[in-house]
Amino acid sequence: MPRTPSTPSTPSTSVPRKGLAAAGCALLIAASTACVAPQEPDAEARARQSVERLGEWETVSVTARVEAPADEIHAFLRRNHDRGIGPAASRTDALLLSRMETAFAFGADGPLKDVGRKDRLDTAAAVNFGSLDLAAYKSIGDDFYVRADWTRLASETNRSHETVAQAAELARSADDLPPSLAAARDMLRGRWVQIDPEEFDHFARAVGGTYGERAQRLANSVDILQSAAAQHHVVGAVRRALDDHAVFRDAGRADGAERIRVTLPARAVARDLARTLAPLEERFDGIGFSWLERAPDRRVTAELALRGGTLSGMTVDLGEFTEEEGSGSSGRLPLTLSFAPGAAVPVEAPAGARWLDPQDVMAAVLYRELGAARP
Repeated sequence: MPRTPSTPSTPSTSVPRKGLAAAGCALLIAASTACVAPQEPDAEARARQSVERLGEWETVSVTARVEAPADEIHAFLRRNHDRGIGPAASRTDALLLSRMETAFAFGADGPLKDVGRKDRLDTAAAVNFGSLDLAAYKSIGDDFYVRADWTRLASETNRSHETVAQAAELARSADDLPPSLAAARDMLRGRWVQIDPEEFDHFARAVGGTYGERAQRLANSVDILQSAAAQHHVVGAVRRALDDHAVFRDAGRADGAERIRVTLPARAVARDLARTLAPLEERFDGIGFSWLERAPDRRVTAELALRGGTLSGMTVDLGEFTEEEGSGSSGRLPLTLSFAPGAAVPVEAPAGARWLDPQDVMAAVLYRELGAARP
């Protein structure tokens, strides 16, 4: 079947860690269809078949968003921060989260269900805040591409994030950069550029400062995205953990879709995942799984939506992951994932992307500072 783009019901859109977290939710449900639930064999079988139908395509898209207004998100984050869970969040952060949408696309040279253990998936993702895509990446083969509209990002974030605000300031003078810094100029203008995240990691370590850890985590995250062995290890770990724990039950129909409820013991699944994923922790320095140890000792539920026998959506209440059973509610925060065949973000190398070295970025900064210092 050809890799035919399709337009999902919602427009395309985290920083890498948030983007990977949402992608992990999608992989979790995809892997969970291998589970056996004797109590509800029909529901389990239909759930598995719904994912197999998506797997007949060469490209599948997953769109993620939090379905709650900014005031409710801010109250939820504030309550959890007061209980020692998560960082403090401003109203600007809550507003961004209420408007943010992230679209992921996974692609292969053949049907996704036929991808072997030595084959890797190409991936792409984009983030928006209710408008055009403002930040995106593509991992195609061994190549990695990024783009960001720094000016619009700075406006959306109310210049509250230092890195984004500094890049937006640099973007104002991008046209003044010499031809030798064409790649840096493209990056500041919001065009696609090709990078080697490991080079930025090494450079950040060498120059020090506050960006070293961020660059390291970016490099490690990309390494996982580009490694077939790592991709299959993660999916296999999720499948094995859920084989022992997931229970599927019919949940009727709503909004024209068949509903299936998947229930899991959060701490038991997290424990099995942490043990199975331990080899990745050694290979990818800086990416740990200690957060799994904070899983609540309770059962959590995800609701699947099936349309025409194909998986079309999943909803989970993030509030279930921040409280122990019977400890009192911290509030609801629904995360919705929408699935569709085709590419919400084209899974192909962008044309005309220049190679960007970390030294080019430093040179652009120095060029602007020297220019500003001239009388």
